[in-house]
Amino acid sequence: MFKKLLILTIAMSLAVGAFAQSSVEENLGDMLSENATLYLQPLGDAFGANMNSGWYHRSRVHKMLGFDISLKAMGAVIPDEGLFFDFALSQNLMSFPLGDLVGTPGVTIGDLELSFDDVYFGTDTRTPTVMGPIDSAGVLEIGDAHLIQLFEDHLRSELAGQVLPAAIDGLVALADIPGYVGGLQDLPLPGGLDLPVMPLVMPQIALGLPMGIELTVRGFPEEEIPDIGTFSMYGGGLRVNLDQFIPIPLFPVDITAGAFYSQMKIGDLIESSNTSISLQVGKSLGLLLFGVGVYADASYEMSSLSIGYDVDPSLGFENDRIEFEMETDPGLRTGIGAHLTIIPLTYFNIHVSQTPNNQVVTAGFGITFR
Repeated sequence: MFKKLLILTIAMSLAVGAFAQSSVEENLGDMLSENATLYLQPLGDAFGANMNSGWYHRSRVHKMLGFDISLKAMGAVIPDEGLFFDFALSQNLMSFPLGDLVGTPGVTIGDLELSFDDVYFGTDTRTPTVMGPIDSAGVLEIGDAHLIQLFEDHLRSELAGQVLPAAIDGLVALADIPGYVGGLQDLPLPGGLDLPVMPLVMPQIALGLPMGIELTVRGFPEEEIPDIGTFSMYGGGLRVNLDQFIPIPLFPVDITAGAFYSQMKIGDLIESSNTSISLQVGKSLGLLLFGVGVYADASYEMSSLSIGYDVDPSLGFENDRIEFEMETDPGLRTGIGAHLTIIPLTYFNIHVSQTPNNQVVTAGFGITFR
């Protein structure tokens, strides 16, 4: 069971299947701000890379009223560095009441305040991201020896001036500090979904317009997800043929520029916006009822993912809602692609590209005309 975040992941990938048996809702409840962002950032990067993929399958635009109806499948590969992250230990202080460890009348022992760095001193903070392995979750282990030493030092400091110096070591020895430390709990860290590739499936339509312009729209009808809210995903953009403006007869290649925008929203939990400005250069050949084409492209892309999450009040956090933004650094994507028509009025294409964070493989199939 993935609870809310798992449902979101399935909705974003639009893929059928159970990826793991894990409560990501509880994992998120254990993490705030920086760690939540680090945990989910590879998902945001991969989802943005997918949403900016598959807008076209050749460098040439459709002629006037030409069209294609397509189904695109994208897969963003999660890099090795996106499968794990180092859990950031909070610098907030925790109070440890140690007064009961010394049962001497008239002696007052103040609370000891320590940071997570002290409590989990020397622990391995490496743990999977949401896309990482299920069975490799880290554990923040109590730094027993370090913590015992800090407790002993605190008791000695508090006892000084209240009892005879010769009695301090004896009182500290009588205090059950190892038992106190042994009662503290290690903190299990969340595992991932074991998803090294982020999938996405998207239907879309492209239509040729006058003046060498092509309109593309994609998306799904709005759908209500129980206990989550309304799911919506849509996008669109334009491409324009540039080589028509080059005053060279029979210019040997197609040059096309395009701009695209897409948005996805699920209730008040998650919202994604993605923008791509691209240039394609290639050549398409038609041989009677068959066709083939190759192209290279470059895109400047921007993506953002906003997440808002209601925390179970019983967990005791100050705020009952976590909200944060995950921005993918704007960057350049480069790629190559090819399309093939072997059945009249249909096409198949494959495209491989590299964003600053992910390699993306896109395959498309559809009906095409002119």
